[in-house]
Amino acid sequence: MKTKWIALLLAVLCVLPLLSACGETQKTGDEKPGEEVAEFTLPQYDFDGHEVNILSVGRGSVNTNDFLYDDVNPTVIDAAIERRNRSVESLYNIKIVTEQKNTTANQQSPEAYRVLVREATAGDTNYDFCIIPGYDVSQLAYEGYLSDLNALPNFDKTHSWYDEKANETFEFADSLFFTTGDFGISMMDQTYCIAFNKDLAEQYNVENLYDLVNDYEWTIDKMYSIAKEVADDTDGDSVTDVYGTLYWVDAVYGAVNAAGQKMVTLNNDTLEYELTINTEVTNNMLERFYNMVKDTKSSIMYTHNSKGKEYIPIFSGNKALFFLTTIGKLSEFRDMETDYGILPYFLYDNSQTEYYNTVAPFYMNYLCVPLMVEDDERTGAIIDAIGYFSEKEIIPAYYDKTLHGQYTRDEDSSEMLDIIFSTRAYDLGYCYQPANLNKNLIYMLQGGSFDWQSRYASLERPAKLVLSIISEAYRKAVGAEAAATSAN
Repeated sequence: MKTKWIALLLAVLCVLPLLSACGETQKTGDEKPGEEVAEFTLPQYDFDGHEVNILSVGRGSVNTNDFLYDDVNPTVIDAAIERRNRSVESLYNIKIVTEQKNTTANQQSPEAYRVLVREATAGDTNYDFCIIPGYDVSQLAYEGYLSDLNALPNFDKTHSWYDEKANETFEFADSLFFTTGDFGISMMDQTYCIAFNKDLAEQYNVENLYDLVNDYEWTIDKMYSIAKEVADDTDGDSVTDVYGTLYWVDAVYGAVNAAGQKMVTLNNDTLEYELTINTEVTNNMLERFYNMVKDTKSSIMYTHNSKGKEYIPIFSGNKALFFLTTIGKLSEFRDMETDYGILPYFLYDNSQTEYYNTVAPFYMNYLCVPLMVEDDERTGAIIDAIGYFSEKEIIPAYYDKTLHGQYTRDEDSSEMLDIIFSTRAYDLGYCYQPANLNKNLIYMLQGGSFDWQSRYASLERPAKLVLSIISEAYRKAVGAEAAATSAN
């Protein structure tokens, strides 16, 4: 499609709130203080009223649609989504619509997978792009049903509205089939964190937890020692009434990443996905984590799908000091009378110089483009514009107004959020789930026994076989078989 320069449209756009998109110099997000800021201008098109159809798939009770909003009783997020949508629609003369599909499946959501397989098989181009959960988008990618975003005209992964760590994790031989960024809130909602009850911390004379984080003394051993000190049988019946730690089984994923470890990593030289979880650091971290959470005198487990949502009365009722959860869950405690703070996940030890906070794979949604689209130049331009205006509208609304204004209750917690969001960790092993190796981390928690080494030994071979198949599929998808063969 040729670029259509329409003077009248540009004149109108430049007097609207879209002024910054009409040739104004913009920061890219990579510049340092004192450096000259590179100019960035959104390309100008007129797409003649095109209806942009977005496939949005939610999972279980978390059916976030990043493009729908309530215009009757809008929240700050609703208002931001509307402003973002209207800006993009006005800029390119388009109409944004979404096709919402939800699933209650525990693993893949067939709604997403089947739709895009059917689209590719039939040669249809019903969707401009899609927002799909991590388990499904990863399978669609290596099976060849998605477009390479890096090859898409007008798409530039280096823009500040795309998540650099996600790009680094999911890229394969310079091809990127899915990523995430500022277009939606699931990237932040599904980030792991630890909340703590301030009243209990004061009551039991807990040292300043924010100082521990800032001094890189916030380790798993330190957390466990504090949890044991707080755990209390208040009525003398030999049953714990106040717990040190409230956790759910998926928290073990966060423990692995918190130590700077990954279950699966891409070897860029051989273009092979490799198991990288069987390290001394990982094994030690897992042993420490299991020792902490299986200490039933100081720890108690909950599940996200429990009918009574037991974690709410436990934490809000001053029955647990630490709460291992995700940022999105904190919205359920807005009305909690007791004050609470937020911390990143713990370090492996105090020699570690960076925190790592897992992005949950189950509910996390990713941006992708079907294998075939009607106009790839148009799709790329629209995606980039959505990212640009999302950075200007969605992120301030979510981060500054919703989080800093409602979830967090002190400036220290806001600073902790800065740490958490800047240290997000994505793990391919949690998406590809080779031989259910990741699930066995959870099964041990549920079974109450720490036998990771034996479980790993029994699953290593089939897990490596799965990763080998996935690696080969990716190499075929990107045409890199020859390069991989020569590297080996």
